[in-house]
Amino acid sequence: MRLTFIAFGTRGDVQPAIALGQALQTHGHHVRLLASAHFKPWIESHGLEAAETGVDVQAVMESEGGQDWVEHGTNPLRQLRVMKALLDKSGWAMMTDAWNACRDARAEVVVSSFTSDLYAVSIAEKLKARHLSLALQPSLIATRSGAATINAPLPNRESALNYLFGKTLIETMPKQIWGAQLNRFREQMLGLSAQTYAQNLAARKQLLVVHGYSPRVVPHPPDWPRHYHTTGYWFLDESNHWSPPPELEAFIAAGEPPVCLGFGSMTGRDPARITRLVAEAVQLSGRRAILLAGWAGLGAESLPPTIFRLDAAPHTWLYPRMAAVIHHGGAGTLAAGLRAGRPTVVVPHFADQPYWGARVHALGVGPQPIPRPQLTAQNLGEAIRLAATDPALKKRATELGAAIRAEDGIARAVALIEDYL
Repeated sequence: MRLTFIAFGTRGDVQPAIALGQALQTHGHHVRLLASAHFKPWIESHGLEAAETGVDVQAVMESEGGQDWVEHGTNPLRQLRVMKALLDKSGWAMMTDAWNACRDARAEVVVSSFTSDLYAVSIAEKLKARHLSLALQPSLIATRSGAATINAPLPNRESALNYLFGKTLIETMPKQIWGAQLNRFREQMLGLSAQTYAQNLAARKQLLVVHGYSPRVVPHPPDWPRHYHTTGYWFLDESNHWSPPPELEAFIAAGEPPVCLGFGSMTGRDPARITRLVAEAVQLSGRRAILLAGWAGLGAESLPPTIFRLDAAPHTWLYPRMAAVIHHGGAGTLAAGLRAGRPTVVVPHFADQPYWGARVHALGVGPQPIPRPQLTAQNLGEAIRLAATDPALKKRATELGAAIRAEDGIARAVALIEDYL
């Protein structure tokens, strides 16, 4: 069958889609993946068809609104305002590009995600196509499970209060962000009649939803719909095609294992200040570090000899060689660190990152997360020291890593999707 994946987002959103798309293609399906244009060569190198969107996610992140989101997104109310402003600017282009990609490919199956479920319902309806959702975060539907509820009032308990919170706030949040754009899209672009938000939510609750994370990280709630599943992570291993620079190997071998620190796609107005803060934190921790520059452009100025700057490296190669990993808490980066069995320090910036930081701490594989607005050299340095040296954290992280590596999330997801198709 012809499947079109809608994969708006950063590398962490696109990479699991490539991994699962590859597996589905080996089962005889044709997979097309819609993502930002700069991901096209990467997607095609894995044998999948790429469709380009005109929405440049990196440009969005580097915009004034994107930087405001990064620097203040841990405040839920401010996060909603910034997300709505960004979608008011880019939402129509996202929906239009998704429609064109699915229509032009004559998609028989529309595959959406957290960022596209709301309007993909309408695209699938117009095309008379099947529709399924691949989620890298717990679905935004009510459950008693605090572990599977973002911003849950009782995050580590089963409670009716969590369910009530989900019904009144979590399930209605997408409506507040997207506003009237959905019906304008249905009427003007697709020629469909308007749809109430309750109808949209009911349609999404009927989807096959496959969650691409480990049930050991987020236990699957028993009160979710029976066609909601949690399979394990979808990893794309690329380290076999990557050769580390000799200088990197020499740095790692020159002493005890360093820590790896980087904030991925999280940009900021003053990368030089963050670099200085990070350098001081590493010094205070007494460790050596590898600094991943990422989109944030960290490490552009002089660094002490205890820090090695690296533009990028496959996490599957790098993380197992580290004493601990420190990052922003994006779902993909988090998965790689947990799989490697390394203690994790999360510095959440926005969206689902505070949730993942809280899960790391609840699982006992990392210290308390440090929200970006509260980040200092002192608290980061202490968190690095704890993550790199605490034997209890190391033991639990090692055990969790072994359990995650024993899962086969891709095989389980493919079986569920094939059964559905």
